[in-house]
Amino acid sequence: MSLFFPNIKKIYKYDFKKALRNIPQLSPTEQAYVQGVFQDSLKNGLSKAELKKEISQLKRNSSDPLDSFEVEKLKKKLMQYF
Repeated sequence: MSLFFPNIKKIYKYDFKKALRNIPQLSPTEQAYVQGVFQDSLKNGLSKAELKKEISQLKRNSSDPLDSFEVEKLKKKLMQYF
């Protein structure tokens, strides 16, 4: 544990995919889209701050295949890891 970065939790690719599979509202196509959106953030683990940033961008992007209900479900599911 570092003095400056105590207990920074991160979500890694395995848990991320597991969480996506447990959201029945997301179709396989939507799951693939979400994985693509979070791909870069997941390389070194997704922090809580990164998750909030990505979710915020998903909410603002009207051209993505997710509606606001699905984005909220995704946020709730992933926030459980923190």
